[in-house]
Amino acid sequence: MSKETRRDIVLIVIFALVSAIGVASVFLGCRFLAWIVIAISDLYLSIVLLLAALRSDDDGFLDRHSWITRFFPRKTAGILVIILLFLSVVSGFAGLYVGVEVFPSGKTPLDALYISFFTLGFTDYSPKPGYGQFVVLGQLVSGVLLLAALFPLHISRISTFKSR
Repeated sequence: MSKETRRDIVLIVIFALVSAIGVASVFLGCRFLAWIVIAISDLYLSIVLLLAALRSDDDGFLDRHSWITRFFPRKTAGILVIILLFLSVVSGFAGLYVGVEVFPSGKTPLDALYISFFTLGFTDYSPKPGYGQFVVLGQLVSGVLLLAALFPLHISRISTFKSR
């Protein structure tokens, strides 16, 4: 097994676990797990965006800092990482939507997944003032980070980044 394959498998396993924790937070109604999933996903996306910007500005940057390639999956593994990150963000916020703390009426796990998916698509829902608005606003920020950054980054990786 090559070094790149092992690196891809590690990224896939990490985000499969994060996604599984996100889905578990929905059905267990555990907000703490949901916040952990959201933080890990957003932190990874932010780090990858920063490293991609540094990598694209300086051609010799990878020669001086070869550890950066660990954060970027290869082209085919990247598709699975994107799917797992999307599942992590949607299920993480759905875990926050279960119950009555965010929306006026109580939400079942399936209702929460549905609302979380469509809030990521920027539809209009009416959360409770305070914590509910904070959660929905946080999901909109995560949605922008995910949809406007991760997919174009992966497309540019497929087309321009070297396979290092």
